[in-house]
Amino acid sequence: FFYFCDTRHQTPDRDRAPSDTWWHHQTPTMNTTTNPLDYALRVIESIAFCLHAALGITEPCTGCLRAAFNDKNAMPSWFWPVAGVILLMIAYANFSNNDTVVLAAQAYIAAFHAGAVFYHRLLKHHPAVGLAPGVFILLAFIVAALRTNVLVASLGCLVCTAIAFVLSRILVTSPNDPEEDQEEYLLGI
Repeated sequence: FFYFCDTRHQTPDRDRAPSDTWWHHQTPTMNTTTNPLDYALRVIESIAFCLHAALGITEPCTGCLRAAFNDKNAMPSWFWPVAGVILLMIAYANFSNNDTVVLAAQAYIAAFHAGAVFYHRLLKHHPAVGLAPGVFILLAFIVAALRTNVLVASLGCLVCTAIAFVLSRILVTSPNDPEEDQEEYLLGI
């Protein structure tokens, strides 16, 4: 320990190669072949996902998401914490040097947020509410297009949207219409 604290044996930072510094492997670095726009979009995505992960993981204790979305148990109780943990993993994977890992993260981002759009539609929220998660679908599309091409990114978003649609129909319990509730009340169901 003291060897590292004693700076007499160390050379000044300006004489070192970047790989000689202890923090080099701890901070996400931009690959020299990475498009700066690609990197900036992934930073934006990951910051948002860390914030949303905190909300999802703490949802059983706070109830803030269910209250904000007025979902009345439309989602299974396990969904929010699981989604929060996965969002943290995606935020981390978003900075991988492996293109396949980054593209897989973008696929998850597109599917998750397409599912969010369907979730809001099934809960009969105002159509404008779907614009917020739709922004992340657009970001995922742009990152995928920058790393592949527009055709691959389009097909990937289409497949992810189809998967999200199926999962939303399975996971989201849409509320009954007020007329259906009244009929059930009158029929004693």
